Amino acid sequence: MLNLVFCLFIFLFNIIAGEEVGYTTEIVTFNCILFGCYFIISAIVTIFSFKSYVSQQEMKTRQDAFDALQRYTEQVESTYDSLRSFKHDYFNIMLSMSHYIESGDTDGLKIFFSEKIAPINRQISKDTAHLNQLKKLGIPELKSLVSSKLLYAADMGINVSIEISAEITSLSLEVIDFVRVIGILLDNAIEAALECDAPAIWFSAVSLEKQYVFIIKNTFVDKGVSLTTIRQPNISTKGKSRGVGLYNVTQIFQKYKDVFWETETDENIFIQKVELPHI
Repeated sequence: MLNLVFCLFIFLFNIIAGEEVGYTTEIVTFNCILFGCYFIISAIVTIFSFKSYVSQQEMKTRQDAFDALQRYTEQVESTYDSLRSFKHDYFNIMLSMSHYIESGDTDGLKIFFSEKIAPINRQISKDTAHLNQLKKLGIPELKSLVSSKLLYAADMGINVSIEISAEITSLSLEVIDFVRVIGILLDNAIEAALECDAPAIWFSAVSLEKQYVFIIKNTFVDKGVSLTTIRQPNISTKGKSRGVGLYNVTQIFQKYKDVFWETETDENIFIQKVELPHI
């Protein structure tokens, strides 16, 4: 746009200067045609460049969603393998326990249970708890992204809590746009939580009478960045060349007048709330 405005400025300056030095009508007409062609070509190049950029961003988002779906599928397969392995070893485990029981070795039984059985049980319970909650997300792209991000957070040692009150099968905005938004908010939440001594993330999706409410909360270290400026470009607590995530969320939500996005803090908890109307 600056290029087009500059072109127009030169064109007008050329007309005014031409009148002062006595350009003939033919010269003025030729200059008009020349600058007109340049203006049209520049406009076309600008439009196609913008469309190409938007297309690349959409392709990147779709690729990210596909990668997240693959990771989600791998996690499901891993959980299934753990269950299958546990079932396969069940008979041997029972034989081992019966040996301790028959011999009256209760101390040995306690040690065997705490060292061999309890860790497997905790891991399976942890994985299936996440998967059971996420199955209520009936949108594959959103489910795969959320599960991938939160399972990654759990692997990084973050305490993850998930609450989805009702099945969600449709959204009032483009799925790709919402996947981009949730991806950005979860990435920010994970980065901020990892800076804390007791990192934690809470993800919830609630269905009310007229809207869905998505809430992402995380522990964070307050670095004095104002909430009134955090959505502006290049405003971040992560250093230079950062701070475009929340600005991108702002740009996405500008296309939807019925979407409400709120950011707030409660002591050491950072809260992002997004409200979407039902279709």
